[in-house]
Amino acid sequence: MSDGDPGDQTWEALVSAMLTLGPVHERRSRYGDKPALYVHSREVAHREGLGLIDLRLTAAGWGKVKAIFVGDEAIERTPTRRDWVALRIHPLLTSRGCARS
Repeated sequence: MSDGDPGDQTWEALVSAMLTLGPVHERRSRYGDKPALYVHSREVAHREGLGLIDLRLTAAGWGKVKAIFVGDEAIERTPTRRDWVALRIHPLLTSRGCARS
């Protein structure tokens, strides 16, 4: 799904990876005019900007993994955003050649 910016390899790589995992589909976000990924009817990720993705992660889920990501500049969790974690992962994914064509 193009968002007017075909150069966002971060989003394209995430979409490719997620589509191989199971019942995931891509459509417009319910949180704005941007592409999003859904598992059944639940929005699980959306593109916030070039190289920036919001990923749904429950508070319980974050509690289990937050120690791993302490100090990681690519991960930002704002408590007021409840179930969303911002990912700045463009260099990681594109350097591994994961972007779809």
